[in-house]
Amino acid sequence: MLGGRITEAVTQSNGFSPGSADRVVTETGRRGFVKAVSGARNQVAFELHRRELKVMSGMPAVVRAPRLVGSHVENDWVALILEDVAGRHPGEALDGSDVGAVLDALGALPMIRGTRLRELPEATVEVAAYAVGWSEIVADGAVADLPEWVCDNLERLRVAANHAGSVVAGDHLVHLDCRADNVLIDGSGLVWIIDWPAAGIGANWFDGLTYLLDARFRGETIDADGILGEHALFAGVPASSIDAALAGITGTLFNRARHPAPPNMPTIREFQLGQALVGAEWLRERWGA
Repeated sequence: MLGGRITEAVTQSNGFSPGSADRVVTETGRRGFVKAVSGARNQVAFELHRRELKVMSGMPAVVRAPRLVGSHVENDWVALILEDVAGRHPGEALDGSDVGAVLDALGALPMIRGTRLRELPEATVEVAAYAVGWSEIVADGAVADLPEWVCDNLERLRVAANHAGSVVAGDHLVHLDCRADNVLIDGSGLVWIIDWPAAGIGANWFDGLTYLLDARFRGETIDADGILGEHALFAGVPASSIDAALAGITGTLFNRARHPAPPNMPTIREFQLGQALVGAEWLRERWGA
């Protein structure tokens, strides 16, 4: 598919998918990015790769995302061959200097309702599922494992999370898994959004919120609430909508983190717990200690 024998392959280690992810070079000098996974290794990852293949097959040209070169699906294997984007992940300096550019790129994602990607899942449905996190923690008697502030405000968090789905309704293409490891900044400063298996249709500010949560998790020196009040991506978004989405995210992360890790994904629960703690602290700041 790349038009020549592969002479070099460099494994990329970011992310959580238990499959291969390699930058490759052919004998003609053409570059590509190949990601592949076996359903025998992790069925969820296999289905996510299949979903990403469908998304990338219809990705609008205006979106700065790697183009799909080709794919291979056979038995329980799926592989995607994409353009290789040479770049770095944002936030490495931990000074917040990349945040504005990433939010600008998210704000440029197009409205897609009624286009060839109209069959993407609704963000309202995907995010509404987050609301059950708090209820499942209570039902399983796992409240004692939560931080003290979370326990003291559990009902308020649960009520806020119940609105998470409705507040993210919209008509834009949304990534629904926007973290630094799913973003690249090339040598000219252009922002590329990568890894699209969770893509849906909804309010594009939600991606910006999850990116800010990830920036706080990484320890970037940012004023997240100041950015919410100043960046155009969040213009007109009520504080209650931010709180609802953040409460939903935090609840589902706490809920997922307490379960055994999926096959061949040993680090994901620690990551989810870390982000849940950061989400809870952000809400504590927003609501007042």
